[in-house]
Amino acid sequence: MIKTNKMLAIVKDKKKVGATLKEVDIPVISVDEVLVKVEATAICGTDMHIYDWNQWAQNANIKEDLVMGHEFCGQVVEIGEDVKHVKIGDRVVAETHIPCATCYQCKHDLQHICANMKIFGVHTDGCFSEYAKLPEKCAYVIDKKIDRKVGAMMEPIGVGVRAISEAEVFGKNLVVIGCGPIGLLTIATAKTAGAAKIISTDISSSRLNLSKQIGADITLNPLKDDVIKYVLNETNQVGTDIIIDSSGSVPAIIDGFKYLRKGGVVILAGLPSEKAEIDLSVDVVFKEARIMGIHGRRMDDTWTKMKSLLENNKLNVIEVVSHEMPLSEFETAFDLLKKGEGSKIILLP
Repeated sequence: MIKTNKMLAIVKDKKKVGATLKEVDIPVISVDEVLVKVEATAICGTDMHIYDWNQWAQNANIKEDLVMGHEFCGQVVEIGEDVKHVKIGDRVVAETHIPCATCYQCKHDLQHICANMKIFGVHTDGCFSEYAKLPEKCAYVIDKKIDRKVGAMMEPIGVGVRAISEAEVFGKNLVVIGCGPIGLLTIATAKTAGAAKIISTDISSSRLNLSKQIGADITLNPLKDDVIKYVLNETNQVGTDIIIDSSGSVPAIIDGFKYLRKGGVVILAGLPSEKAEIDLSVDVVFKEARIMGIHGRRMDDTWTKMKSLLENNKLNVIEVVSHEMPLSEFETAFDLLKKGEGSKIILLP
């Protein structure tokens, strides 16, 4: 039972760089929502954008006095009267795409790209706090044996699981561009899924080393290595079967089409900050290349697969966590990430 109506939270309360740790009201739930006591929460690139108040954040229709954060796990302490499938005491993680349930996409099994979608921790208060509320339809019950750090990462793990599921990597050669958290989680999933050869690329030596630990067979630094030549040599000049981009780097994506084999697949999970000029005739049409964008997890397919892998100890992702620190040290955490000195940082309320 909650004995107070106040909690600590990281709040975006000014339209400039930074945020504030302050005491705010514990959320009051609606009939279809659950209240969760946060066990662990993780910092994402989106949180970095909001913290830095960059151009993306300024144009993202962010909730006023936003409680930041969207990746977390915790225990349900209260449920609304219409909640049917989640119980008090359940351990849950959050699907951050909140669908409307009425648009074309929602009615055709595409809730994750709902036309009227709201984002937890962007358009609604999030989870950099002691308590968080979310709709029951976005609360996924997980086994209590899953490490809290892993539970806090299940939202981004789901992006990797979705990308690998769509790409059908078993027995195939794969290049993962970018070894940030999403790239690393994708590599770990590809190893579990039986990819024949996994090549990772990044400009950070520390990230490349971590990618090797978590499942990459070959690591390439485009500042030092001729990635196109190397991938073609490693694939007998055929080209790689699959490319998954998690970097958003336009030059790296354009180069990728040069070492993609004919009939190959390109999965785009990163967010480029500029337009990409691709030779559609040579690199797509004549190659019969297939290109797919990934925007989050499929509800409920991706979550079912991911939970099964984690609950049965088939997916090792704990090494992606570089730091674990109290919520009160959030400024240090953001500073580490901006310096490129951390991978996934977990905050503990």
